[in-house]
Amino acid sequence: MLYIGEPEEKDVNCLVKGGYVITLDKARRIIREGAVVVEDSRIVDVGKADEVGKKYSRYEVIDARNKIVLPGLVDGHLHQTQMLARGLADDVDLITWIHDRILPYEAVMDDKDAYMSALLCSMEAIKTGTTTAVDPGGYRMENVARAMAEIGIRGVIAWASMDVDDPARPVPRELKTSTDEAVRRNEELLKRCQGMGDGRITVWCGLRVEPNVSAELIARINDLALRHGVGVEMHNAVTKEQMEWVLKRTGKTTVEYLNSLGVLGPHWLLIHMGWITDNEVKLLKEKDVKVAHVPGASMKGAYGSIAFGKFPELIASGVTVCLGCDSCAANNSLDMFRAMYLASTAHKEVRYDADLILPEESLEMATLNGAKAVKMETQVGSLEVGKKADIIIVNPYNSNWVPNHEFALVPNLVYSAEGRDVETAIVDGRIVMENRRMTTVDEQKVLEEAQKSSERILFRLEEKFGLKLSSRWPIV
Repeated sequence: MLYIGEPEEKDVNCLVKGGYVITLDKARRIIREGAVVVEDSRIVDVGKADEVGKKYSRYEVIDARNKIVLPGLVDGHLHQTQMLARGLADDVDLITWIHDRILPYEAVMDDKDAYMSALLCSMEAIKTGTTTAVDPGGYRMENVARAMAEIGIRGVIAWASMDVDDPARPVPRELKTSTDEAVRRNEELLKRCQGMGDGRITVWCGLRVEPNVSAELIARINDLALRHGVGVEMHNAVTKEQMEWVLKRTGKTTVEYLNSLGVLGPHWLLIHMGWITDNEVKLLKEKDVKVAHVPGASMKGAYGSIAFGKFPELIASGVTVCLGCDSCAANNSLDMFRAMYLASTAHKEVRYDADLILPEESLEMATLNGAKAVKMETQVGSLEVGKKADIIIVNPYNSNWVPNHEFALVPNLVYSAEGRDVETAIVDGRIVMENRRMTTVDEQKVLEEAQKSSERILFRLEEKFGLKLSSRWPIV
């Protein structure tokens, strides 16, 4: 473990006092000079600081005057094990990205690599305001669960099931499994890691992507999820090529194909979804399927979800759409403020409509919708009595904010803010970052060990797969 010392006590009674409290409650109240009271791991009061403070005068005070207090962000799609692949798969098409870069990278990782990757990933997430991270699955996930539990983040993890191997694009033998083995791996993860980290770690079931999963595996993973009362995560309709692959082999588009298998329901979270039809929008609404929009990865990897996606239609129809960053191999940034900015701007440019997705909607996607997407809406996503105390404090007194006015608080959060503006993060009532300093790990040690792990991975990639990358400009 890379703790600074002994882990701090989890339970804290405190009063986050002053500033603007953006509650995200049903009325969407923004409380001027507000306060949030935390007992143990939950919120017990929200209101005006002068009124609330009198009732809890002996509680430890966290001074939020002149700052903004809001729910911790929920990253609806974040690959913990791909953190050490930053820069490894830039400027290539998705098929090359997956088969020539990322699958080989995952194949040569060991347990320590997976652990270090998750520590670094969770650290960047926390330092940019994310308190809940939804991982769609990878391998060696027990190490991911341990890292997330230790660093103090809340999250969902899964095991990325694959049981189909196309000879034209082979899967590394280290990652190949049969249908039975894939189901068994999912069940083992459920049994071993469900509820780790004082209940902060939730295990779901995972399916990687359409070309690598059989109809039988889809059905069996869905059955497993229903049996355990959890959800299913799956990358879906990521690119035009993948959508056409499914259409050619099944005679149906991607969502229609899944629907024909009888599996879709409110426990499904489909990721990317850039290439769907109007009929599929209706199906998603009818089945109450949740969707993760990942604008940063799409724009960097040219997936097409901005130019061809139907996210404005999904939102207008009432489908639960959350936001995600993807990974440092796909997006290279885990800043959810950047994701909110892209969600509220990129579609406007394509549709030539200046108020198409409002900043308030993007903030809902990054909080309430993210919670709803993973069945945590009664636990996180807003600052309300009874919910878990997952709170971030943002300092708007930076050059990228000023001048700042009450009428522009939420627009400025989405259009002007950056993850580095987050000063303090509280998860489950525990301060995990204070004044930009992590309290649960030694940041410098994490950075040093992660760099070493990434260099070992590069060595193995060259040795095993012949992959060697170099700068396009000469380094002398």
